[in-house]
Amino acid sequence: GEGTLSVAVNTAVSVVDEVKPRSFALAQNYPNPFNAQTIIRFQIPRDSVVQLAVYNLRGQLVSRLVNGHLDAGSYHVTWKGVDGSGAPVASGVYLYRISVGSQEITRRMVLMK
Repeated sequence: GEGTLSVAVNTAVSVVDEVKPRSFALAQNYPNPFNAQTIIRFQIPRDSVVQLAVYNLRGQLVSRLVNGHLDAGSYHVTWKGVDGSGAPVASGVYLYRISVGSQEITRRMVLMK
């Protein structure tokens, strides 16, 4: 179905596979550590409201990458190491967290400039 999908500045969500995955998953970003940009892959087993965001180690929101309804499937998102306004962020460790309903998964990534 056509849902409204709001994504951050400089973010593109791409459908990798339309086959419905059996499980909810968030892959380790690649490359990691990264310099200019990195790809975050995730899969959702049913149509859901998905939130995917990047946080710093203090738990502050850096950039909201996905915030909207997605059909079941596998996706990837490119993050270019920028905050919500498009400004480059500092080198360091960041957390990325996906939330679907009551489920969430958090992973770490390293930005090295």
